[in-house]
Amino acid sequence: MTTENKSLLFEIPKLEGSRSNPRLLRVIVTSTFTRIDFGYTTPWYYESGGWIKIAAKTHLVVSGNEKKFLLKDTEGIPIAPKKMNFESTEDWQFFSLFFEPIPLIDCELSIIEKENPTEKDFNYYSIQLLLSEGLTILG
Repeated sequence: MTTENKSLLFEIPKLEGSRSNPRLLRVIVTSTFTRIDFGYTTPWYYESGGWIKIAAKTHLVVSGNEKKFLLKDTEGIPIAPKKMNFESTEDWQFFSLFFEPIPLIDCELSIIEKENPTEKDFNYYSIQLLLSEGLTILG
């Protein structure tokens, strides 16, 4: 199988200095999209559990590449200005973000929701993807 037709799944361990919520779970890279899966638990400090949404301009940045790989679709999380409201602090949600396909190379990947983020934005930096650690999956 050539790298152009290969689909790889990368399980992401807890990142150093990364936020714990939403928790980045895995990255799937195919020739047609890049999918990033998260798990989210509602924070204790919201009486009704709060809400989640993702900015429409969210994109990926790959080390050594100046292109912004744009968000194309979501599953389990609405695109702002819509938002998903929770009912309690015991709620949780898995969600996926689908982006344009990134090159299938060893790289560091960053997820950028906002260029100048606040602590509430979903920015994740320096996610290491090594081809040797990816699990080949059927496309």
